[in-house]
Amino acid sequence: MIEVSEQTINRIHAILAGVENADKKVLKPALTRGLMAGKTAAGKAVRQTYHISAGDFNSRGHMKYNSVSQGGDGIVGSIEYSGGVIPLIRFKVSPNTPKRKKTPSAAVLKASSLVKFGRENNVFVQQMKSGHIGIFERKQGGYSASRGSGQNKHTEKLKELLSPAVPQMVGNDEVMQTVEERVNEVINQRIDHEIERLLNKGGG
Repeated sequence: MIEVSEQTINRIHAILAGVENADKKVLKPALTRGLMAGKTAAGKAVRQTYHISAGDFNSRGHMKYNSVSQGGDGIVGSIEYSGGVIPLIRFKVSPNTPKRKKTPSAAVLKASSLVKFGRENNVFVQQMKSGHIGIFERKQGGYSASRGSGQNKHTEKLKELLSPAVPQMVGNDEVMQTVEERVNEVINQRIDHEIERLLNKGGG
């Protein structure tokens, strides 16, 4: 949770007594800098927690920055992440290219070791006609018969295995704690900076 303590707000008013909208003049730019730092911290924390590259994280997720503004709930601002799921092959897998009769292993979290899929899962690495390489699971279909043909047809379906989406990774408890700590750290640093700036400018 990102918050500014009542003690800090009281300190702002005490130091900048007589300055109109002192809390707004200090907190708005401080929160803006804090959220900007939070964006950077989120990307770094995700890469430290998950086996994902900066390129995949940035290209498969979208960050929306909501400017800090004065509202009914006080001075507020936020950053929001969106994005779809990411193919499992983009994380730590072995092998990461098709190999006959080779069951792949995978790890999404850096705290986890590679885990091999059981043979019963029927999982393998395959390259599609489009050139895309992924980890797929073969789903058994059913049998159908054409009337009067005397022939049965067996169908199979391939399902690509996917990982959590960018918003889920950013929402990881460890990632969120790291982001919140960094945002709060920067906000407090900037509060002192903004107070000093206003004092030097005579409250302007």
